[in-house]
Amino acid sequence: MPKRIVINGYSYKWGDLRRRLDRVRDRLPQAIADAARNFFVDSFTKQGWDTGHGIKKWKPRKKAEGRRRRAILVKSGRLRKSIRIRRATFRRITIAAEAPYAAAHNFGVDETVTVRAHTRRSYTTEREKYTARTGRERTRTVRREGGNHTVRSHTRHVSIAQRQFMGQSDALDRKLDNMIETAISRIFER
Repeated sequence: MPKRIVINGYSYKWGDLRRRLDRVRDRLPQAIADAARNFFVDSFTKQGWDTGHGIKKWKPRKKAEGRRRRAILVKSGRLRKSIRIRRATFRRITIAAEAPYAAAHNFGVDETVTVRAHTRRSYTTEREKYTARTGRERTRTVRREGGNHTVRSHTRHVSIAQRQFMGQSDALDRKLDNMIETAISRIFER
C-alpha cells in the first residue's frame, strides 16, 4: 500500500487521511442528528414549519384560555421534549417524537374515532362553614366526589389541524449539505 496519496495535485500521508476520514465517519452522524433535532425543536419557537421557502405558520387555537395566551402546541412542553435521536450511525439517522399524540399534530387528523367504554367520576360542590384564625365564621366551596357512572362505547368525529414540526424541509437539507461539505473539506485540509 502506498505511504502517500496525491489528490488534486496535493500529496497526503495515507495514515493521516485515514485518521481524518475515520474521525469524520465517527462524528458526522451525531452532528447531523443534533442539527436536525434542533431544527425540529425550533419549530416550537417559530410557531410554524420552515419549508425553506418561508415559514408556514401554524393555525391558531380556536379559544384563548382566559386572559393568558400561551404558545401553540405548548402546554407542559412534553411534545417538544419528546423529540429525540433514536439512532445516529453512518448508515441511518432516526429522530422521533415519542409523545403519543405527536403524529396527530404533525400530520393532522380528520376522522371518526371510537371511544371505548369507561367510567367517569362525577363531582359536586358544597358550601361548608369553618372558623378562621381570627375567630370569625366563614364559608368556602368544597369539591367532593359525588359518584361514578359508566360511559358506553361511542364514536366521535375528531378534527385536528396539521401543525407540522417534523419532516422534509429544503432549509434543513441545505443546512445538512453545508455540514457535510465542511466535514469532507476538513479531511483534505493542508
